[in-house]
Amino acid sequence: MSNNAFLVDTTKCSGCRACQVACKQWNNLPAEKTKFFAGTEYTNPAELSAITFNHVKFFPVDISKPEKPVWMIMHKKCYHCEKANCLNVCPQKAIIKLEGWTVIDQALCIGCGACVDACVYKVPHVLDKDLSQYGTEQPLKSGKSYKCHACTVNKRDVPACANVCPTGALSFGNRQDLLKKAEARLSKVKGDFPLASIYGVKEFDGLGVITILKNSPAVYGLPVNPKPVSAERIRTIHTVYAILDNFTLGMPSLKRAAYRISRNLAG
Repeated sequence: MSNNAFLVDTTKCSGCRACQVACKQWNNLPAEKTKFFAGTEYTNPAELSAITFNHVKFFPVDISKPEKPVWMIMHKKCYHCEKANCLNVCPQKAIIKLEGWTVIDQALCIGCGACVDACVYKVPHVLDKDLSQYGTEQPLKSGKSYKCHACTVNKRDVPACANVCPTGALSFGNRQDLLKKAEARLSKVKGDFPLASIYGVKEFDGLGVITILKNSPAVYGLPVNPKPVSAERIRTIHTVYAILDNFTLGMPSLKRAAYRISRNLAG
């Protein structure tokens, strides 16, 4: 696990999207074609994608107390699981741990979508068109999977998103220090938000993004007690894929077909 982590404090988030814009700028990512009210409330774009590595997600305003409505907003990106489903299922070993972060080696990625299917947080996406004029050290190419890499590509000391947050809702630093900070903050906000919780301490043996929530994880669409993918099924798929890969001639399209066949045979 990385010594560092992100801390997201939803009690401080104003929904300004500075993090979202900074990520686009630093990683040279193209804009999305969006429409107003694309997602729940003011979320725009509606979800993460192959060209949007982090975004600000809005949830329905809590009006259980009409005299004091509560905005429900959360910064979302790859959670960089310590034991990541995406890494375990990748038949090409294209997903690796780099300085503790879960990153995709674009040179090895074949765009099979295994990571897309395995991620309970719906983070990685396969790009369906060539956008190689965008990106930095890793141009955005069709048939490759993309997601947040914690600024390990076009490297910087403090990731762009955390560097610009004006309210302190998103910070970056030593994971143990941030855990202590999160616990102290949780105690402080419990008076206003009795159901407040911390997410990311134990999920998948610890996430690289720790989140202070105003309510329970389920309210934010976060899975409670998420499960790892079946190790037995992964072994079966990878065993079959290794055999079929001998006949792909190294062609990504045939490799993707080989993976689909392997997955279907595994049931």
